[in-house]
Amino acid sequence: MEYLNVSNEISKAESILIIHQGALGDFILALPIFEAIRRINPEAKIYFMGYPRILELVENRFYANKILSIDQRGMATFFVQNGSLDLTLTQFFKGFEVLVIFGKDSNSAMIKNLRKICRGRILHINSFPPWEKRIHLTDHLIEELSNYGLRPYTFYPRLYLNKEDREWAKSFLKTKGIYSEEKKELIIVHPGSGSRKKVWPIDRFLNISRFLEYSMKKKILIILGPAEGIDIQKAFENLGLQNLIIIKGLSLIQLASIIEGCKLFIGNDSGISHMASALGVPVIAIFGPTDPRVWSPRGENVIVLNKEIPCSPCSEERFFKCRDSDCLKMIEEGDVLKALEKFEFELNYKNKKEEKYED
Repeated sequence: MEYLNVSNEISKAESILIIHQGALGDFILALPIFEAIRRINPEAKIYFMGYPRILELVENRFYANKILSIDQRGMATFFVQNGSLDLTLTQFFKGFEVLVIFGKDSNSAMIKNLRKICRGRILHINSFPPWEKRIHLTDHLIEELSNYGLRPYTFYPRLYLNKEDREWAKSFLKTKGIYSEEKKELIIVHPGSGSRKKVWPIDRFLNISRFLEYSMKKKILIILGPAEGIDIQKAFENLGLQNLIIIKGLSLIQLASIIEGCKLFIGNDSGISHMASALGVPVIAIFGPTDPRVWSPRGENVIVLNKEIPCSPCSEERFFKCRDSDCLKMIEEGDVLKALEKFEFELNYKNKKEEKYED
């Protein structure tokens, strides 16, 4: 790839468009790229195009001035070569001085079509590193960014919530019997993931929940998503724990508002685990078939539990064929308890230092 230095162009641009069509975890791990662009030009109007349920995490929250759906009417014409392009969207794309396109192919139909009609600079960011490179996705994206003469402001993804988000979370948690001063001691457990093959056995999440209440006397918030059926909900309800609260059916920005400021997050290899880390919450992430060197949550307080066995991490082909998930079954409750002890010690030690300073 030819080296370009476009930092001056970005710093002077009045309008920038970023197109990202990835899943939640991919989007979170790309936040340092978005932050680098925003820091170069704090005054620019930055538009994001992708999936609105994900993009709302950044709309009017530092990164994005406006978000748009990649599935809107007319966009299909841009994914076809040599076709007739939607006129309204053509005029829309022409208005941007810089367009940042995340995707596997720098010569995709969409990029070729945008080059035909756009006067602005088009920057292609390869969404994923080669399998054999085994580099963390964020580091790969930072390397891609450096090809354009841009440097990261931070290597850690960060979400920036606003006052309204925090007020909503405060009111919602109050309806669940959790008050502001209790939130900092709240432990979040998320037993789901976008793929069942990434899910730690549910009975082990149940055992961990029992331990949190009986031994640590903590309130536990169980987050259930669309992939977790009524049987999972009933399994937690049947524990009969007084300090266990189940929530479901919330949007990503609502979940983010609740997770921010909590004591700890325990979950699988999932987009929600990435989100928790980007909110500054300590995370215990349980990894099985995917490679944590590439896909682990990136943060200052992240512990990844992973058992290296001969067939792990899975290639894409092997991932879909695997039926045993031995890599997940080998992770035991004791491994999570050891991670809990480490976080408890570190957090308590930090609090003691702060108390000493205040005295």
